[in-house]
Amino acid sequence: MLIKKELEQIPVQAFPVLPVKGKRDKYAAAVQVISMEKCGNILVIDVFRREGQFLAMRFFSDGNTFLVSNERPGKGWEKRMPSAVLEGVCSYGWDIDAAAADIQLANSVLKNKQVSWHYVRGIRGEMDAFVGGINEKKREQSMERKYGKMKEHFAMFPDYPADLPEFCETQVFKNTVVFLDKVQKTTRKAVCGHCGHKYSVAKEIKPGQSGSCPKCKMPAKYRASWAKGLYREKAKICITHKVNNQLLVRWANVERIFPKQKYQYSFWDFYRNLHLWEQRKPVLYAYDYKPIMQWGENWYRQKNGSTHQNPAYIYTNNLREVFGESYYHVDLQAGLQNTGQLPFSRLLDNLENIPAAEYLFKMGLTALAAAYMGEEKLGQKAGFAEVLGVSKQYLPMYQKFNIEPLEHKIIRASRTWVSEKNFLKFRALAPDPWDYGYIAGYLEKMSFERFANYFTKQKELNGKQNLHYSLMLYRDYLDMSDALKVDMSHKSVRFPSNIQAAHDQILPRFNQMKHKVEDEKFKLAVEKLYSGMKDYAKGDYCIVFPALRSDLITEGQSLKHCVGGQRYADNHMAGTQMIFFVRRAQEPGKPFFTMEIDMKELKILQLHGYNHRAAPPDVKKFAQEFLRTLPRREINRVRVTIPA
Repeated sequence: MLIKKELEQIPVQAFPVLPVKGKRDKYAAAVQVISMEKCGNILVIDVFRREGQFLAMRFFSDGNTFLVSNERPGKGWEKRMPSAVLEGVCSYGWDIDAAAADIQLANSVLKNKQVSWHYVRGIRGEMDAFVGGINEKKREQSMERKYGKMKEHFAMFPDYPADLPEFCETQVFKNTVVFLDKVQKTTRKAVCGHCGHKYSVAKEIKPGQSGSCPKCKMPAKYRASWAKGLYREKAKICITHKVNNQLLVRWANVERIFPKQKYQYSFWDFYRNLHLWEQRKPVLYAYDYKPIMQWGENWYRQKNGSTHQNPAYIYTNNLREVFGESYYHVDLQAGLQNTGQLPFSRLLDNLENIPAAEYLFKMGLTALAAAYMGEEKLGQKAGFAEVLGVSKQYLPMYQKFNIEPLEHKIIRASRTWVSEKNFLKFRALAPDPWDYGYIAGYLEKMSFERFANYFTKQKELNGKQNLHYSLMLYRDYLDMSDALKVDMSHKSVRFPSNIQAAHDQILPRFNQMKHKVEDEKFKLAVEKLYSGMKDYAKGDYCIVFPALRSDLITEGQSLKHCVGGQRYADNHMAGTQMIFFVRRAQEPGKPFFTMEIDMKELKILQLHGYNHRAAPPDVKKFAQEFLRTLPRREINRVRVTIPA
């Protein structure tokens, strides 16, 4: 046992007498074992800074625990790694000198608690290995407690509900697979993957088409019975349980396959929450099954209070059993029928903390009730228009399609009416949250109907490209048209039939204009840029100075390297890292090698030929000879201004 007041009384040892020859480390240590009245036998290591011989740290240990002090008397007590106290966590290139007898004395006290796998060298290693061993033991004990509690928690979860597969059939996937045999004369044999019903269909029914089973009426996709591989579908589902009057929530992966032409389900959890009461206080435990690079894929305890926020289907058959007839004034089981995927944890939080969530839920707008409302400005009064800020005439459409939060924000941003027909076109475009800024901006200048029709057509023309691709192309097209002062009064110009083609058509004109402006900057800068430089040629080679911004672009395109990039142009114009063309004396107009020079250090940074090919020795020699003719820049930036 270490008692600080008693340790404070131990006098500091004298600076150790160490060999004069050999390596002299940054620190030196003196070691002793002292018998104290209350603490018992105590190992004391006093570490001194060799330069100045002043005390840097004191280390005390009874062989079971330790204390470190970097001040005296007894101030700044620490329980950290001694090396970290002296030099910080990531420090290298230093050590502590100590006599061999002192190192042996320290080892006799500390060895039993040191990390078994740690290579121990010198007095620094003895202290660090001892502290490392204690910390490792604490971590092991903490993990044992932590995962011992996890086993206890996991044992609380009951089996999956017996009707879960049937629930997934009707509420999650909502369809099945009908397996078709090959045509026999005019019909095919068919087997329903849901109910197992066997029947015949006309030969016109083919794999890939849609239909339904005549017995169970389940919508179905037709699949060839001879197709190779299992038909596999996946989803995620949230299931709640009430155990000992406490709430348990699990999120599970769902996989459906059809071995022997009959559905079969697999379920496995990937996230678990336990809402428990401990010592008269609510505690929310969380466990996540995930891969971690150092430790592999496994269950990991999360910070208390963590929840799973991603959408999932919700198993509703037992919600009244778990939450009762009313949870914050709403019937969860009735309200969540056929609602699709929702972030269930957020829905519960919103119903508890946000009054508007109750109203939205009761109106059948469960997707909005479960939305993140941190940035939403919801009205506090009752009423559809007052809460959501859109016309109450939208209520039937909102209820019919369970409008999503992003969809609501875009409808609210529209200046024109959004019909069901146009809304469904918009939903089919599958916008992402980061598309909102572009869409809201376009809706300021076009109707919702035009937006839906126009970008539906563009998505069809662009094939596999998503909506974001078309939005970006159109934004670029408008910006380039504005820069070129294109007359946008005609609809055919404002809304080109193929935005990809229109974009590609206007791009060369825009680049030409842009390069013209930059070429003007080059022309104005040439006198200052090349001040003190002279034309240079020797033997088979000569130097050509770039005269225009477009010269760099041409050089990069001809030699297939990146000197045409904006960074090189900016550095060249600033006079800090300049570009020079190495050409054959007989062909000064034909690109050969490109050289980049640091003008302050007068150092060649790059010398590349076609496709980054390295320069041969004679070209390198010529480049070095040219380098020696350049004046060193004292002021390493050139300021260029262009009149308006």
